[in-house]
Amino acid sequence: MMGVESSDCTVAIGRPLREEITISILESSLNCSAGEVVLFSGRMMWRTGCRKLPLSLINSRTNTLIVKQRVLLPGNGVILQYNSRTATKKYYQDCDKQLFGPQGEIVNPVQLPDQRQEVVCRTFINVAPRHRIAIRALYIDLGNETHFNYILVRDVSTMKTMAFHGKQQFFWQSTGSQAEIEFHENVKDHRTSFWAEYHAIELK
Repeated sequence: MMGVESSDCTVAIGRPLREEITISILESSLNCSAGEVVLFSGRMMWRTGCRKLPLSLINSRTNTLIVKQRVLLPGNGVILQYNSRTATKKYYQDCDKQLFGPQGEIVNPVQLPDQRQEVVCRTFINVAPRHRIAIRALYIDLGNETHFNYILVRDVSTMKTMAFHGKQQFFWQSTGSQAEIEFHENVKDHRTSFWAEYHAIELK
């Protein structure tokens, strides 16, 4: 991330669920007194730094990590190396799904009979930096409209969450490049009750 033309540079790293990411900072020419900084953020961690960066190790604790660099002087920046490995602590449910890429399909998870019913299943969506996510529900039937049958759609950038019940079709957009969907209670039974498509929209 050295010699980039933009003062703000963002790199997104994604790996399959069950893995976590470790970043080594090999070199840094950031000018800390000028306010140059690098930010590391994930679902379970948030860290900024500038001083004493070389030889530092950053652990994402999950399978995704976003690195944002802000420089003021041309040519300054950092050189990073990342690796992934099996996570030391389980941060996901077996019914969770991870979606990457510019477009894809979202369906409700189906739990096996031996799985605990109180588990909330999630779908994580990550697209490229400087993009937002648009989700269009094509078919939705969450059964009787109760407090127990619903899905939550969360904009990770703002942490704002919307709830959808019954047969309420919707079109939803995020403000950033990450979104989460939570499927609650009876949404996880053996009939397909939710089907949607998502696509990435480049920020202008």
